[in-house]
Amino acid sequence: MKRPGYGHTTLMTVLLVLLAMTGGPTRSYSMEPPTPGEIATFRQAGEWEQRKTFARDIGNQRIRPDLLKRALQGARRAALSARGVSPETINRLAPAAPPRALAGMPTRGNVKVFALLIDFPDYPRTSSLEYIHDRLFGAGNPADTPLESLAAFYRRSSYGLLELSGGSTLGWYRTSYNRSAIAQTLTGRESLIKEALNYFQGQGHDFSQYDNNGDGMIDYFIVIWTGPDNGWGRFWWGYQTNFNDATYRIGGKRLNSYSWQWESRPAGGTFSPKVAIHETGHALGLPDYYDYDAAIGPDGGVGKLDMMDGNWGDHNCFSKWVLEWITPTVVSNGAQTLTLYPSATTTNAVLIMPGITLDNTFSEFFMVQNRYRTGNDTTIPSDGLLVWHVDAALDASGYDFLYNNSYTTRKLLRLMEADGQEEIERNVPANPGDFYRPGARFGATTLPSSANYSGQNTGVLMTGITQSGDGFSATLSVSDLGRPLAPPGNVTIQSRN
Repeated sequence: MKRPGYGHTTLMTVLLVLLAMTGGPTRSYSMEPPTPGEIATFRQAGEWEQRKTFARDIGNQRIRPDLLKRALQGARRAALSARGVSPETINRLAPAAPPRALAGMPTRGNVKVFALLIDFPDYPRTSSLEYIHDRLFGAGNPADTPLESLAAFYRRSSYGLLELSGGSTLGWYRTSYNRSAIAQTLTGRESLIKEALNYFQGQGHDFSQYDNNGDGMIDYFIVIWTGPDNGWGRFWWGYQTNFNDATYRIGGKRLNSYSWQWESRPAGGTFSPKVAIHETGHALGLPDYYDYDAAIGPDGGVGKLDMMDGNWGDHNCFSKWVLEWITPTVVSNGAQTLTLYPSATTTNAVLIMPGITLDNTFSEFFMVQNRYRTGNDTTIPSDGLLVWHVDAALDASGYDFLYNNSYTTRKLLRLMEADGQEEIERNVPANPGDFYRPGARFGATTLPSSANYSGQNTGVLMTGITQSGDGFSATLSVSDLGRPLAPPGNVTIQSRN
């Protein structure tokens, strides 16, 4: 079932919009959906279903379950506390999450990763090791901000909580055979990686330093290869995945996740860190927010307005929340007047959780942030408040999440378009009309509305939007729809931390 008001097309109609202005959305060349022309070519060649299966099996559409579960539990505790529930009852209904299991790439701290550069006799490299190292772990080129380097992007996005500047770049390792000799299979990919790693271990490189959390696994590394790609959903493409051979050790450690990507596209150009920035988002636990298959569910992702959709701007507030870079203000009932500053430079955000009671959990909620053209958001199309609708329902296993933005009947994360045009659902990139600015409102009678996916009124209302400088203020409220409200509170967030 689709949410009322969703537009939907049975064929993918991705619009390749080439904006003359600086800062429009650009193709990320990760597991981004292919264009209609590419799909037609794949169908004619009888490859379309195979390519879709390859992309789905890589799994870049899935959020790391432990991250979201932990964030949801913390938000429920905050909501119950705001309703005056005693700490003893909160601990019984929503026990505090234990320390995070030592698995996966850490989202905070000084995290060491390495890049492994591989070229071939028939496809020699065109970028120097020093150049690539600077674009990954150094300062990069300030003229390319916010994509000047991997480390710089994540330092800003995490507010200094994640530091990647201590990484290493190993290369170039040149094979003794042409690239065509490599089997385009999981075994072929991992055999190539092991060959290069064994060489650098023989040169004395210490790989144990990349186990940042002491769990016996190298958390994440980046593989960069030379030569042309062979198209979406194929071996020589850009994606993040996990190392399969559990018997292999390097520096006494197993390998966990890694990104696999080209030196440049088209081949023969200079390296850009853009794909590495996107794929590192996956290593941290984030999913793709774009749509892989127009035959299933709503189209358009989040209008490319995110690093995990069109590589356009910063990570959104939902992603930053699950990565533990921000702690949103929770509004679960009553009203609060809040001033939000740019999320690219401050930790301000609001999580609106309607329907929280002592005896229920929740899966649908809204998040609000101020997206302003500064920091990693310098290239986005406007300034204002963005409203996100999240559906974090669990699947039958109780472990994984039922929805994602790529293959399911509704979206995990949907951008509510302030102008009500539903253009994103027609694969049009986000535009200034999607930002909530003074004079706009969001509630039960607006389009889009604050109803849940079942069409029920959630009682969520956002009114009174004003702007002062780079700050946007609004009154956010949740009515209990028939139950007495707790006394309304007025809280103005003035901090830029």
